Amino acid sequence: MIAAASRSPFGSMLALAVLVLLGACGGVWGTVGVGGPPNDDDDSSGDDDDSVGDDDDSVGDDDDSSGDDDDSVGDDDDSVGDDDDSVGDDDDSVPDDADGDGYDSLAAGGTDCDDGNPLVYPEAAENPSNGLDDDCDGTIDEDLSAFSISPDDALAGGGAFVVITGHGLTGVTSVSIGGTPSTDVDVEDDETIELLADGGPVGVHDVVVTNPYGSVTLAGAFTYTGTATTLDDAVLDAASESTLSLGQSSPSYTATIFEPGVTDGPGQGAGILGEIGLGPVGLEPTYLPDSWVWFAAGYSFGASGGDVYSGSVTPPTYGSYAVTFRFSDDGGLNWLYADTDGGSVSWEDLNVVNVVP
Repeated sequence: MIAAASRSPFGSMLALAVLVLLGACGGVWGTVGVGGPPNDDDDSSGDDDDSVGDDDDSVGDDDDSSGDDDDSVGDDDDSVGDDDDSVGDDDDSVPDDADGDGYDSLAAGGTDCDDGNPLVYPEAAENPSNGLDDDCDGTIDEDLSAFSISPDDALAGGGAFVVITGHGLTGVTSVSIGGTPSTDVDVEDDETIELLADGGPVGVHDVVVTNPYGSVTLAGAFTYTGTATTLDDAVLDAASESTLSLGQSSPSYTATIFEPGVTDGPGQGAGILGEIGLGPVGLEPTYLPDSWVWFAAGYSFGASGGDVYSGSVTPPTYGSYAVTFRFSDDGGLNWLYADTDGGSVSWEDLNVVNVVP
């Protein structure tokens, strides 16, 4: 009877159903283990409903519990304020310029060291007494200071550009030479300013650098020069062209200065100052003296009513340079420039040196 019952169709169907049910339950619980939910998202719904901090569903969103963007779509849809998608944009929740001062924060890849204070940014004037790094240069309460101005002279007619070096120069609002504000001031960085020397009376002048919190003075640091009218003539003894290697000094050049009653006596004429200079070929030193560099020239001997001065130059880099002399009898306030014909200076009548590799 038992054997007959096991072969009945109804009994076979019932046994099969039980086995299917057990197999299905065993398959589910065999995956999760006893007492726990799934540790990955393997359903067909577009959500991430497991307990692991990653996004493993098939929908392009970030719906896991971890603060990063780990879906497959190029957007930043997590809850953390950073941009961690694969697209070249910044779509996180952190503003680029929270304080509205025109400079992005460090967190956004900018240069504003305090994006919560609109008075602190890289080109702000440094307040020397507020306990802040106003200009974001790494120094707190930096004093305004100026060390030097170069070149330190220019023609009284103006037009030369000069450079001031110092510290705390960011935020400088004006620079004056001899009381005349420059009309073109370029604050290049915290340590450098380039400005136009607009011109002024022949003589020695103070340079005053000003920011909103004070000023600093370079006393007697700049000289406006004129043309020497008391000297008679300055003649470059010969114009030549030579070729040098970098670092090599030029041949010795000579020029003669003439002034009756001064250079026609025995020995060196009293009060004569001689300099040798080099500058760009094609520009006379009387046109752009700030583009020339000058060095002391030495007295050599007297000849035919004049005093002969000599000197050489060492060009600083490769290129071509013009070379000539200048003379002053008032301590360097007014100069007479030399060329081969002793008349008005022409660059074609000057020495030339070429520095080649």
